[in-house]
Amino acid sequence: DYLPIDLNKPVDVGIVHLEPVVLSATDPASVRMLFGGDVAFGRRYLDPTESTPSNQIPADSPDALIQASNPEPGSRAILKELRLWYQEADFGVFNFETPVTDNPLTPHEQKPFRFFTLPGSVAALEWLGIDYVSMGNNHIYDYLDQGLVDTLANMDNTSIGYSGAGLNSTDAFAAYRTTLVGSAYAFLSMTSVNGNQYPVNFVADETKGGAADLGDDDRVIQAIQREHDAGYIPIVQYHTGKEYIFEPTEFVLNRMQLAADNNVPLLITHHPHVAQGVGLIDNMVAVLGLGNLAFDQDREETMLGLLARVDMNGRHVEQLRMLPVYLEKFAPQLISGRLASNFLRRIGEFSHAYGALVYPYNSQGWVDFGDGSSVRLDHTVDIEITIPESGRTIVDLRTWAELDESLLEVNTTSSLEIQMGRDLFGYGDFEDWDTDEHQLEVARWDITGESRNLCNPAYRGVAALCSLRDSRNRSDSVTANRNRIRVMGDALDQPNKKLSLFGYFRGENAGPITIQTRYYASAGELVFGEEDAMVHPGGTFDWQAFSADLHMPIDVPVEEGQVPGEQNARAVRLFIRHSPPVYGYALASFDEIAVINWENTITPGIEMLVPHAKDFLRIKGSPGIYQLTLTYARHVPAVTL
Repeated sequence: DYLPIDLNKPVDVGIVHLEPVVLSATDPASVRMLFGGDVAFGRRYLDPTESTPSNQIPADSPDALIQASNPEPGSRAILKELRLWYQEADFGVFNFETPVTDNPLTPHEQKPFRFFTLPGSVAALEWLGIDYVSMGNNHIYDYLDQGLVDTLANMDNTSIGYSGAGLNSTDAFAAYRTTLVGSAYAFLSMTSVNGNQYPVNFVADETKGGAADLGDDDRVIQAIQREHDAGYIPIVQYHTGKEYIFEPTEFVLNRMQLAADNNVPLLITHHPHVAQGVGLIDNMVAVLGLGNLAFDQDREETMLGLLARVDMNGRHVEQLRMLPVYLEKFAPQLISGRLASNFLRRIGEFSHAYGALVYPYNSQGWVDFGDGSSVRLDHTVDIEITIPESGRTIVDLRTWAELDESLLEVNTTSSLEIQMGRDLFGYGDFEDWDTDEHQLEVARWDITGESRNLCNPAYRGVAALCSLRDSRNRSDSVTANRNRIRVMGDALDQPNKKLSLFGYFRGENAGPITIQTRYYASAGELVFGEEDAMVHPGGTFDWQAFSADLHMPIDVPVEEGQVPGEQNARAVRLFIRHSPPVYGYALASFDEIAVINWENTITPGIEMLVPHAKDFLRIKGSPGIYQLTLTYARHVPAVTL
C-alpha cells in the first residue's frame, strides 16, 4: 500500500504519530482494480487561453501543460503523481471522456463544450498503467462519426481496452472481456446523457455512431445478460447524474437498481464532476460518483476527486478503498492531512443513506458495508461559550476535534438554538496538503506579487497568509481566492444563502483591514455587488477570531429559457484588503478562513450520523456564559484495536 503522510509540522512538534498501518495478506485469487473518474487532455491543457477554434489544434505555448507538437511528456507530467497507485493495481481504469484525434475538423455544431485529446497523449496512459477505459460518455461523440472513427483506430493501436462507444449501437454495447487472476470479467460502459435536445445526439443507434445509451432498458439488460450467459462477470460503468451535486438523483438510483436487479456485482459511476458517496444496493457495491481525475474544469467544487480501489475475488468485492485526489492546476495529486480528512468526511456524510459507512483513516476512505469491520471511538470535551449582546455566536468545532473526527452530540442544560454549518471553501487554512515535490503551494489563492505570501506563525498548522504594507505605499494589498465559491443547493436551483464568514487574524502595526465579499452568478459574467463583511482598524494584536453574516442577494424569477443560476447570485469570492499604516511597516496575518453555509438545527442530547463535514455551530440565546459538552467520534478499522 502507499499512504500519503503529512510530515510538515510546526517546529515545536518533534514526533509525528501515525495511526496503525493495516496490511492485508495477498489473496492469490484476488484481483485489484483501480477506477478513476473523468479524464480528457484537451482544451486548457493545450491552450490555457482557450482562444483556439474547436476545429483546430492549438499551437505550442510555454504556458500549456501539454505541447501539441509532442503531447506525451506533458501528459505524463500531469499523471505522474498517480503512477504508484496505478502500477500497484492489477487492472487500471478511468473514464476517457474525449475523442482521440489529430484531425478535429468535424466538431458537433450545436454542442457548447467540445474537446479532443491528441493521440500522442495516449502513450502516457499506457505508461501510467491503464488497461481499460470506459468511453460510454457524453463527449466521445464531440467530433461526430469521423472523430469516433479516429478514436477507435487510435485506441486499437494501443494495449488499452475500451467499451461503451461504437459506430452503431451493437458495437457500443459490446463489452471489453478479459481474464484477471483466473476470473473472466466483462466491462460495460454507457451513458444517460444522450444529447437528444440536439439534431444530432450523442448516443449510437443501428445506423449511427456514439455512446451506448443507458436510457435503452432493453439493450442495457440484454448487454448484461449476454455477459452472464457467456460466463463473464459484468462490471458496469454508468456516466450519468446531475452535474455538481453531492448525491445521486432518483433517476440515477433507478438505473442503479436496474443493474442490481440483473446481478451486477460492481457498479462505478461518473459524470457530475464532483465526488459522491458509496452505496450497497441489494448485493451490488455501487460507487456513486468519482468526480474528476484529470480534467480542466475551473469550478472550485471539481478540484477534489476519488479513485476507487477494488479488490475482487470472482464476483465478490472483498475490499473497497476510496483514495482522495486533489487537482492542482488540473494535475491530480495525492493528499493527506485535513484536506483529505475533510473531503472524506463529506463522502461519508453522503453515503449514510445508501447503506455504506465511509470513514477517513490514514488519508484513505475505508468502507464498512455493515460487516463490523470498523469501530467507533468517541471523546468528550467541556467548553464554555459566551453569547454577546447580538444574541448569537459561532463555535469553531475544529478547535477540539482530532483528525478524522466529526461532532457526534452536543449536550447542555441551557435553552439554546443550535445550528450546524459546513465550510464551503476548504482551502482557507493555507496549508499544502499534497505530496508533490513543491512546498507551500496555495493554488486556490492568488498570492502573486511582493505584498502577500505565506508565513508563520500560523494560527493552526504551519502556514498563514501574510499581507505586507508600509507607510510609503499608496494602495492596498489585495488577496483574493481564485474561484467563486458556490452555495449548497445551487445546482438544484435550491440555493441555501444562509452564509457567514469566519476566520482568525493578527496584526503587527497592521494598517486598516477589510474583507470584502463579492457575489457572482453560478456561471457567466454577472456580478451582484459586494459588501464589506469585516472591517478592522488595524494595529498590533494577537490571533483573534472574526465572523460576519453575509448577505447574498435573494433569487428573483427569470424569464423562460434562462438558467436561474446564471441570472442570480449563487457564489462568492473573498477579497482581503490591507491598507498602508500611518507609519512604519505593517503585517497582517490570516488563517483558517471559512465560508460557512448554515444547514440543519440540532437537538442537544441526540446523536448524529458520523462522519460528516459540518465543523461549525451557530448558537442563539440570551446574552451570557454557557457550558456545553461536545462529543466527537471517528471510526477506525476493528483490527487496529
